[in-house]
Amino acid sequence: MVTLSVIVPTLNEEKYIEDCLTSLYSQNTDVSYEIIVSDGGSDDGTVRIADKYADKVVMTGRGISKGRNEGAKASRGRYLVFIDADSIASSTLISAYADAFINKNAIAATGPIFPKEKLSSYENLFVQIGSKLYTESWIKFLIKIGKPAFIGSNSAFSKNVFFDAGGFNEKLNTFEDGDLSMRLVGRGDFMFHEHARVYTSVRRLKKWGYFKFIKFHTTNTLKYMLFEKPHDDYEPVR
Repeated sequence: MVTLSVIVPTLNEEKYIEDCLTSLYSQNTDVSYEIIVSDGGSDDGTVRIADKYADKVVMTGRGISKGRNEGAKASRGRYLVFIDADSIASSTLISAYADAFINKNAIAATGPIFPKEKLSSYENLFVQIGSKLYTESWIKFLIKIGKPAFIGSNSAFSKNVFFDAGGFNEKLNTFEDGDLSMRLVGRGDFMFHEHARVYTSVRRLKKWGYFKFIKFHTTNTLKYMLFEKPHDDYEPVR
């Protein structure tokens, strides 16, 4: 029986997807898992690369929420793990998520996210501190106060609860990940596992700049918490 299904939504990610999939393919674990790539219509080499590593490649329409949802529909695992195509999984990701769901009341889990690219000493210090504060301390605090806002590039959910809640909201252009986790409040326990680590590209941070990046995500979380209306504009980085 497949325990975990790892779902990777893609759209023209040939530059990043192989590193992502090889990190998933070579996990240091005896946990049974499968890799599913949900492609939104890439016209580069993404699908060709995905076919080399994924157990299943699903062709979907555009939109990261739709890709995640369609990948979940094609899954065989009891738990769903989501990671983005421009990210790399730590060698302990699968075993850590399996460990998180040993808690019989656990319905969702997440872990820390750190930058993937090499940065200058100053940039690296800034991003490392920011990553630890936001993807560890802040997320743990939100779980504690009952307002969990998980990040889609490193998150996992019980499959039954995921579908019962309707999956990711495909009408939202942003904060679809935080929206899902908050809709699950009251259904079970939310877990944070230190070893469920993911290293993700800082390409959007570099394109936007630090101030715009921090401002966008901070105000987006507050807008959702106060009005349940996150930002609607989210420019692509591809």
